[in-house]
Formats: sequence, structure tokens, C-alpha cells
Amino acid sequence: MLEKYGHGGDLETAAEKYGRPPGEFVDYSSNMNPFGPPEAAGHILRTRWQEAAAYPDPAARELTRRLAEKHGVDPACILVGNGAAELIDLAVRVLRPAVTGLARPSFKEYEDAVRKTGGAVKDIPLREEQGFELQLQDLEAAAPHCDLLFLGSPNNPTGRLLPQAVRERLASGALPAVVDEAFLDFLPEEEKLSLAAAASASPNLIVLRSMTKFYAIPGLRLGYAVAHPDRIRAMRELQVPWSVNAFAQWIGAAVLEDRAYARRTLEWLPGARAELLAGLRELGVLAWDSDTNYVLCSLRALGWTGRGLQEAMGRRGILIRDASLFPGLDDSYVRLAVKLPQMNRRLLAVLAEVYAERQREGRGRAAAEAAAGAAQTAPYEVEGLGVEAPVSSGPDAPLSPAGAGPSRRRGSVVMLQGTASDVGKSLLTAALCRILLQDGRRVAPFKSQNMSLNSYVTPDGKEIGRAQGMQADACRIPATTDMNPILLKPKKDMVAQVVVHGRPYQDLDARTYRERYLPEAEGVVKEALERLRTVHDVVVIEGAGSPAEVNLKDRDIVNMRLAGWADAPVLLVADIDRGGVFASLVGTLEILTPEERARVRGFVINKFRGDVTLLQPGIDWLEARTGIPVLGVIPYLPQLGLEDEDSASLERKLAETARSGPPAKLPPEMLDIAVLRLPRISNFTDADPLAFEPDVRLRFVSSPEDFGQPDAVIIPGSKNTVDDLLYLRSSGLDRRLLAYAAGGGFVTGICAGYQMLGARLLDPQLVESDKPELEGLGLLPTETVFAAEKRTVQAAGVARLYGGYPVEGYEIHMGRTTFLEPVEHPFLLQEEGSAGLPDGAAVAEGRVWGTYLHGVLHSDDFRRAWLNRIRESRGLAPLPAELRFTERREAAFDRLAGHVRSHLDMERLYEMIQEQETAILT
Repeated sequence: MLEKYGHGGDLETAAEKYGRPPGEFVDYSSNMNPFGPPEAAGHILRTRWQEAAAYPDPAARELTRRLAEKHGVDPACILVGNGAAELIDLAVRVLRPAVTGLARPSFKEYEDAVRKTGGAVKDIPLREEQGFELQLQDLEAAAPHCDLLFLGSPNNPTGRLLPQAVRERLASGALPAVVDEAFLDFLPEEEKLSLAAAASASPNLIVLRSMTKFYAIPGLRLGYAVAHPDRIRAMRELQVPWSVNAFAQWIGAAVLEDRAYARRTLEWLPGARAELLAGLRELGVLAWDSDTNYVLCSLRALGWTGRGLQEAMGRRGILIRDASLFPGLDDSYVRLAVKLPQMNRRLLAVLAEVYAERQREGRGRAAAEAAAGAAQTAPYEVEGLGVEAPVSSGPDAPLSPAGAGPSRRRGSVVMLQGTASDVGKSLLTAALCRILLQDGRRVAPFKSQNMSLNSYVTPDGKEIGRAQGMQADACRIPATTDMNPILLKPKKDMVAQVVVHGRPYQDLDARTYRERYLPEAEGVVKEALERLRTVHDVVVIEGAGSPAEVNLKDRDIVNMRLAGWADAPVLLVADIDRGGVFASLVGTLEILTPEERARVRGFVINKFRGDVTLLQPGIDWLEARTGIPVLGVIPYLPQLGLEDEDSASLERKLAETARSGPPAKLPPEMLDIAVLRLPRISNFTDADPLAFEPDVRLRFVSSPEDFGQPDAVIIPGSKNTVDDLLYLRSSGLDRRLLAYAAGGGFVTGICAGYQMLGARLLDPQLVESDKPELEGLGLLPTETVFAAEKRTVQAAGVARLYGGYPVEGYEIHMGRTTFLEPVEHPFLLQEEGSAGLPDGAAVAEGRVWGTYLHGVLHSDDFRRAWLNRIRESRGLAPLPAELRFTERREAAFDRLAGHVRSHLDMERLYEMIQEQETAILT
């Protein structure tokens, strides 16, 4: 990594890494003025070099005087330092805050300085969906819990200036704060925007400035602080003698007088920044607006990592900043300086070259496979980019961005809407995604708003609906939050946690969400879909519920209004298994407006069982009645094994099981595994692989009467741990479970289930419920404290329980669990830079254990080892680990795609896509 010493601009490390002389790199990793140092710097170095034999002025009096004149303050309010880094350290050492509020993402040196003095950090969120602009309400919410606020204006790395309301609040002196204005010089109204004058009069405010960025003299290390004279005296007492060398003092005083240099810089920046942002966006890079001379970008839509792109660009002589090293950003982020227009165009050209190389390698591999008789899509990996993604192959593959230069046309869209919830839209979307992938298209799924308790964690640690994660897997691409920008997770009656771009936004009731947030959500949805369309040939959009819900249509962001924004052709899906299929299709059309009806290009009748010829008269009537063709009658496909979207699909499966009558007597060699059916059950897909193990009967238990005599019990995840634990108590399931465990039974808790197994649940901030403390089931010596911050991360490691088998999965939880006595930790999970982190707890010789790792039972060898341990307790012989669930799942995608392809009029579907491609090109 280039940031070996924590910063960009390290040309020596780049030279060692890439084998080029330092002077041959174009450095976009540090944010210096591209005009280089003013001429005055060169003149002083040439003419005053012999004066290096004398000590510098220990008080930097001449430079201090000129800086005081610049800001209109008393010289006693100025302290010159050895770069802003020294002043950051001095400010924190003087103030010694116990808790410091930092706006995340933020410059890492703020946190480093706080940690050195033994202080703690409180995060203040800068949200992607709000353009990373600090909100006054977030500042006010954090301030009572902090001894100090440390903020950047503009922020590094986002480039966003503090809003006027925040600046006014800080200028009032009511909040203790340090404001870093290192890049404020690049704004034309610098003095109007600066808090320096306010800081000189307030003991609660310190402003830090840098001269190295604007005047391109980082090698001289020069900065200064503006504060109340008392603060300046305290900082000066901690400063080392002769902190600022003579050349820095002389050059600093001289460049302040170079008005022409400043004017040229301020004239260059706006146009160069706008051109660079436009070029990056044309390439499919997510680039946010900036107020200064650098821009923050995410490569999420391209499926790249910042570290990977840094490697690819570094080999070509261009250095970029891996922004994942800024606390608060994931591994898809990079930061780019703004340079002169010709340099920026070179950067864009090299980015396009990297993209073209990626496409060529993919096409080359596809061609080689075709020559060998295996013409199909295949994964490819470009060295250094750190991703694997699908490629287009075949004679009809669309032009890649590389084939058309840096610009990329917008992808086509097709949308699936339903006459009701749970008609099969999610699986049909996955089927179309895999079919289009097989046919050589770069394809992605999209659902603007999803209500589900089954979550999926993206590679960058964000939370989206499980169905969209599954659909991304069908496309063989990494899932991103653009595929499901808004996720609603029901917590209790009429209240849901609103998750925006993978992070919790707020808990809102239905009316507040509809009236207050939906208007704002429109922009979030449109932008996410547009980003997907810039990097994929086709986006398959899934609607939600029904477009005929007249009470919701005026603020709809998931069905027909979304279809209008995207200009998408719509396939209307109905579930014949429910009955009344023709009435539901015709009734839905009748409620739509004429414009909305015109978007419906075909019907799909799903989950058909029986002889399709008996249905044909109804199809003929429907087509004659509506003028809309039936594009497919899709037979019911049992035992597919792909994830369910939400509890509605679980209820359907349980109802089907109930209709089939009582289960047959279990053969003696079979294991009976029960999953507690919690009212707020979430991520119940954790148990899916067990349904396909040859020696397992999997069932869901809702009452003590259903409990029976299982061989193992699983307590799954929950969106409300406290309420579901209270349900176990009120229903009597807790007593059955405790008696079962006391008799030597096997009990496993995953996430919320793990928390329930502990001794106590504490909720001092009332995050989870209105109960600050609740007694747990007491099967594990653990205590869980609920916190407002949710942990979402993909994880992998090894199982200490039942042997050292590899495990992987993901974490989604808001609780932090500690141990009341030493326990065995069943898993050791790896994180970058660590030797391994213990997870979970196990007691009773491994019969009772819990973990935060969702998906742990998807790890085939561990799952079989656990089942064999249960078999051993019953005197049964162990079985080999024959089920490979991931391989079975991949085969299921192909099975689903083949099934739908054979029953859907694909020719008409491609006509819809071709119409859009033609319109876009013309």
C-alpha cells in the first residue's frame, strides 16, 4: 500500500513499489496546488541559503504579524507551527478532551491525536445520501456527549464545507471546537467563510490553517493556529523550540503578498473541478461534489476496490489515494486531487485504459472458452482490481465503455410488478438476471424500496434486502446498496427501521415515513438507478406489493411512478396458486391510469400447476379483453433452494406444510431439528442448508405443543430481541427450551438467538425497547448491551468447535456481548491487521453455543461436523459432508433460468430491450 506512513504524496514508497524515479509520477494522492510554489519561494532559496547558518526567529514574528493582518486579529492570537499536523497535536494536548466528536469520514490525524492523550471518540455521521454534508441536528445531538468537537471545513476527504448554520453555531463560542481550515484558501470567499476572527475572541474555539496546500510548499511544513490569546499561550508552552525553520518563515511571509498567484489559482479551480467530475461520472465512477481542490469517489458501481485501482494506476505512473483508510469509508473509496485540465484528462484516459484492459481480458477469456466449445459467460479478474465480475460474450454482446471511449451509454431496463406481494417477483427477477447474464449481458438487479427482515451484507459492510443480494449473486457481481437503496425493517406494529444505502437512518412510523421521508427518497432512488444504468447493459427492476394500491400511489417510489422515471416496460406478474388470477390481472389494469396501463407490455402467470392447455381459453379471453399478451405461464418449481425474501414467503411454506397433513413418522436415522418461529424472525435463511441435508428434517416451532422431541433447537435472528424473548416467556416456549437443554439437548443461538441465550440483556439507551434490563434465558454466561450503532460486516475464520473447519458469513447486530466468566469461543474470525477475533460462546461440551455469524451453517464442513456431533450423541454413525450448498445454489440459479427461459417469450422480452437500446443510441 502507498500510504505506508499514513498519508498520500509518498513518492519514495511509490518509487520502491513501482520501480520508477519519484519525479516520473503524477501525484493525485496529495492535494497540492498544481501550479507549484510561487516564484518568491525559489528566489528566497537561491538568495538566502547562506543564512541557514543562523537560528530562525523562535517566535516567527514577521510571519505572525502578516498573518494577523490577513485575518484582522491581534498577533497574540496567532501561533505558527511546523505544519497543521503539529498544531493538531498541540490543540488536543492543551485541551485534553475525554470524549471528542469527529465527523466521519474524517482526517485520521484528529483521532490519532485524541488517542495519544487517552481520549475517546464519538462519531458524528456524514451521510452519503446527504452528500456528506454535516447536519446541524447531528452536531447538536453529539455535542452534549463531547468535551470537544474536531471538524474540518472543508472536510478531508469529502471536500465539503461546513454549512452556514453549523459555522454560525461554532462562531457563537457555545460549543468547544477545533476547526481545521487547511483547504479553505481554495474558496474565493475565504475570509467570509473562515472562523478565524471568531476564534480570536472565544476561549472555546481554535482554528487551524495550513499554508502548504494552497502555496504548494509541503516540504517546508508550515501552518498556524488562530485562537484566544490564553489558548495560544498554552499551546506555545508545549511547542518545541525553533519549531518552524527560517526558510519556512521567510517564504511564508513572501507568498502572502503574491496576489497574482492567488488570483490564478482561484480562477483555475472551478472549471477544472467541474470537468474532472463530469469525466469521472461518464466512466461510471460515483463522484461527489466538492468545495475545494479534491474530490471523493466510490468505485462501488464498477465493482472495484480503491486499493486495487491504486495498484493498477500506480503501475501506469499515476498515484491516487486509497480513501478506505479514512475512518468511516469502505474499501470502494478513493480521493483524487484536482490538477490542471491537461493532467486531469490524462488521468481520465488512464482510467479508461484500465477499464478497457479489464474488458479485453474478459473478452479474451470468453473467446478462448468459445473456441474450446464452451461459449458462455465466465468470471474474470483483472490483476490489482481485487474483484471478480461477469463479462459479456457472444456475437450480440453490447459495446463496453472501452469500445466507445470514456463515455458510456445508459443501460436498458425491464421491470417486474405484481398483482400482490409474494407472487414470485423476486425469483423471476433472479431468473431474468441469470438468463441475461448467460446471453452475454452485463446485468444488475434493482429494487428501490424493500420491506424485509432478511438482510444481506454487501462486500463493503452495508445492509440491503436478502433478495437483492441473491439476485446480485445470480448476476455473478458484488452486491451494492445501489441495488436496494432503501430497506425497511419492521421493528414493531407500524414502526420500521429505515436503512438508507446500507446504514440505519431512523426508526419511523408508517405515516411519518410516507409524509416526511418519501419525498426525499425519490432523489435517492433515481440516483441509485442511474448509477446502475451507467455501468450495466440491462437493469432488471423489481416492484413491491401491487401498483394498484390507490391509497399509496401519489408518493409511490417502487412501482408505476418508478417505471415512469426509468421509462421502463413492465411485465405484470400474477400468482395463479392464489386463485382469481384473471380477476387480479384485469382488476389491477382497471385501477391504473391510461399512461400506466400503456407501460404494461405483457402478463406473466406464475406458479402454475396442471395442464396449460386447460388454461388456454382463459389466456385467450385475457388477451382479447386487455390487448396485452401473456408472455409466459411459469409452472411451479419445487425444491429450488434459493433464499426467501421475507417472512411472508416463510408463512406460505409453513401453510403448504400444514395443508399436506401431519409429517410421517421420522426414520430412526434422521435428525429432527427445530427452529423457533419468532414473531419478528429475521434472516431465517440461516437454516436453509439443513433442509437439503439427507439426514435432517427441518421444522419451525411456534408453540410448546409443537416443540416435540427435537435433536437440536435453533433460536434464529430477530429484528426485536427483547420482544421476541418476551414472546418465548409468554408462550411457554422458554420453559420447554430450558428443560430440553437441562436434559442434554443441543441448542444453538444465532445473532438475536445468541443474545437471548445469555444471562442479561441491557438497553440503557432504550435502543431496542422500553426495558432498560431484561433477564435472558441463562444458558450462556454472557451479557449484551444494545447500542445505537449497528455492526454490519462480512466475516470469515475457523471453527474451534467440532474441529478447525473454515466458516464464513456476515454480522448484522446492534448489541455488544461480553462474558461474565471464562468461556470457550466457538469461532475465531479474521479481520485485516488482526491475528483473529473470538466470536460467540459455547458451554456444556459444545451442546449449547451461540454466535453473531449469520450464515455459519452454510459452511458445509462445519455444518456436517455439528450434525455428526448430534448423531454421535444418539449413537448414530457419522456421515460424510456430501452437500455443497454453494455449488447447489449456483446450480439452482441455472435451473431456475432454464425453467423460466423455456416458458417465457424471450423473443418479446429482447424486443423491449432492443427498442430501448435503439432509442438510446439515436
